[in-house]
Amino acid sequence: EFIQKAAVWAWQDEDHVADMRRSYAAKREVLLAALRGQGLRVAGSEATFYLWVEVPHEQPAEDFAVRLLDSGIVVAPGSYFGPAGEGYVRFALVPTLAECRRAAEILGKIEL
Repeated sequence: EFIQKAAVWAWQDEDHVADMRRSYAAKREVLLAALRGQGLRVAGSEATFYLWVEVPHEQPAEDFAVRLLDSGIVVAPGSYFGPAGEGYVRFALVPTLAECRRAAEILGKIEL
């Protein structure tokens, strides 16, 4: 019974959920602006903490991910999630806002 009472108490607090949504939204906006500034297309990803980004110039997803990694940006090649992911990379919105801003700054400076 005490577990159920604790769960009821915990589920009544939604402030942390609103805070998390605001945090992810801020990170998302920072990266979206940088990605769009580079002419990159974000596919779907409207209700997630990931951004699925179409790889430019029809290069393999892994090659593009390595190029970004060499610049200091870590993404996952879509091909690692299965054949349908080829042609995309996945940006996770889990770093801090400051780290997302730094990634956006780097994105703005690299030649894609």
